[in-house]
Order: sequence, then structure tokens, then C-alpha cells
Amino acid sequence: MSDSVLVSNGIRITSDIGEWYDLASKYGISPQEIGLIDFNRTGVRLDDNDVRIGFRTRFNGTLFYSNDLSWFALPVRGEEDSNFHIRDGKVYFNNSQIGVIDKPILDTCDTSYQRGKKLLNLNSRSRSNCAGCKACVHNDKSLYDDTVIKDKHELRTIEDIDDFFRKKERLGTRISSLDQIAVVTGLFKSEEEVLHHLQDVYNAATGYGFHGELMYFGCQLMSASALREFSRLGKTAIVFAIDNFAKRKSNLSKIKSDLNLEDFYVSMSVAKSYGIETTFAYIVGVDDLCTVANQFNYFFSVCTRFPIINIFQIQTNLQAQALHNDARSLEYYIKARLIIEDVFFESDMRPRRWENYRPLWYREFSNEFLDVKAYG
Repeated sequence: MSDSVLVSNGIRITSDIGEWYDLASKYGISPQEIGLIDFNRTGVRLDDNDVRIGFRTRFNGTLFYSNDLSWFALPVRGEEDSNFHIRDGKVYFNNSQIGVIDKPILDTCDTSYQRGKKLLNLNSRSRSNCAGCKACVHNDKSLYDDTVIKDKHELRTIEDIDDFFRKKERLGTRISSLDQIAVVTGLFKSEEEVLHHLQDVYNAATGYGFHGELMYFGCQLMSASALREFSRLGKTAIVFAIDNFAKRKSNLSKIKSDLNLEDFYVSMSVAKSYGIETTFAYIVGVDDLCTVANQFNYFFSVCTRFPIINIFQIQTNLQAQALHNDARSLEYYIKARLIIEDVFFESDMRPRRWENYRPLWYREFSNEFLDVKAYG
């Protein structure tokens, strides 16, 4: 039986490093940036079999840019699906070494994780129970077992949250030194429950001296009244989980597909008016490029931060059904990058590398160097 998911679904795998240089010449983007996009697009083989094919691996490493330590989380591929591979702490494309990393480990779905010492993510409501969105790996309940699913301990009450913070402090995390606590989940029963949970997180965290930003990542905090209440919790931010623009009914869960793009625009506008830092999350690879251009232009005026744009990483045949036909080639992602750069070029909004494991940008944005300083 073939281990292929990409090739078997018509996705084109880069065979020669010269293809990066051809695209670099054609589009005016460095071959290193294109190589990193390709890396996130196709995933990696693990020659030492650290993680089984079909699961995900995560690691820290420097690829191409020797002074840029970055986090990566990638699908583990078989022979057909990627020419990137890792052996003895080194990353190769075919036989050419392109980077060094620490040890690749299994990427698990945890109740919380940190991005360095300053950023704490809370999956307060088990993300592994998500269902209905074709692009999400958790929609296929046959894929993962308890070796991956580690988020069963939900944070439901303020006592749960306080106990969680107390344990984090004992393990060396100073809640008072965090720049951001992000609640990253969309499995609440109602908007009211989301708001109450965010208030509980804020109240518990401030008890430990937290003065950083409270961020919510989801699509259940939408009404003007809820947004007003959320804005009162100190420094606040929302990443609205739009995910894709077209075919929302067929590609997204009901809780998301019931929201149209105008709903998001209105809520983002209201959030912005209340002083909430506002942006949206999007999966690049699910829409045609004309739609990408139109909708990024549409949402530009209600963003105060650059969107969180994730390269579509496919692990299952079910996910592949959500991939737009044009996105089966590397060139699609280069074109999408240039379209989005054009929308944001005149603004001061830029990608923040530390908040995204699988971005379209790494060290450069429209021929300018990005601030790649990582937190922690």
C-alpha cells in the first residue's frame, strides 16, 4: 500500500532545487523563501523514523538563514510525497543540506503549549474533538490515537484555570512575565460561554500578575455586546477564524459556515472600534487566486494586524478534497504571497514569524527584511 497522500491526489512535488531558482527569477522572491514555502507545503521524510509516516513532527531549526532559529510543525511523508528529509539533525533537499535542527518529535495535540517563554496558548476546549471542517486534520477520527491526543483535560471552571496556572508556575513559567495568553479553540456551546471563559482566564491570570495581551482565536465572539465586554479585559486581541472564503457550506463545520463574510467584516469592524487588536486566520490553498485578491482587499480596512495565513498541510485524503485545483503546484503559493503583499504593502502591518508555524513569509516581505525576533 502506498504511503502517498500528495502525489495520489495530484499534488506536484518539486523534484529539483533549480525549480526554486526559476520561480525566484520569475517572481522576484529569493529562492530561500520559496524553498521554505515548499518545505511547509510538502512536509518532510524522517530517515531515522523518529515519527511514523502520516503523523506530524515538530522541531526547532535554522534553514537557509543561519541566524534565524524557527519553529516548524510538518506532516511526515513517505518516499513519493517529499524530497525534503531529515537525518542526524540535518535537513536535506535531495542530497543538498539546507539546515540543522534539534530532535524531531511527535507533534501532539496538547491542552497548552508555549512559543518560547513569553507566549502561552490554551486549548481550553479539546481541539481534537473538532469535526466538520474538511481542511482540518481532526475531521478524520481514524487518524490519531492517545499517543497524539493529549488535550482531554479541559479548563472549564476558574478553579481549573487557577490550578493550571499554579502548576505552570511550579514548572517554571512566570505568568506575570507572559506577553500573551491565547485561547485557541472554537468548541464552546455559545458566545456567552466563550465570553465567561475569557473573563475567567483573565481574572485567574491577573491574580498571578499577568498584564499582557489576552487573545481569542475563533469565530464565536461576534456580537457587539460580547465584543464590548471582551474589550474591558485589559489588552485584547481577536483572530477571527475565517479559514476560507468560498465554498463555506461544503468545506466548513456548521458553526463556521453559518457565518458569512459580511458577518465577519461587521464583527471585525466593531472589535476594532472598541480598541481590540483585530485580524483573521486563513488557510492558503483552498480558494482560487481571484477570490484571494478580492477578499483580502475586502478585509484589509478592518484589520489592525497582519492576518494569520497558514499554508495548507494535507495529511489525509479527506483534507485533499478541500484543496483548490490550482493549489496543487508550488507556483500557486508564490502568486498568493504576491497578491497579499500588494494588499498590505502601503500599511505598517507585517507578518510576525513567531505566531505562525507554516507561513508564506520567513525573512522577507516584498523585498524588505522582516523583524524575525522570536519571543523567549
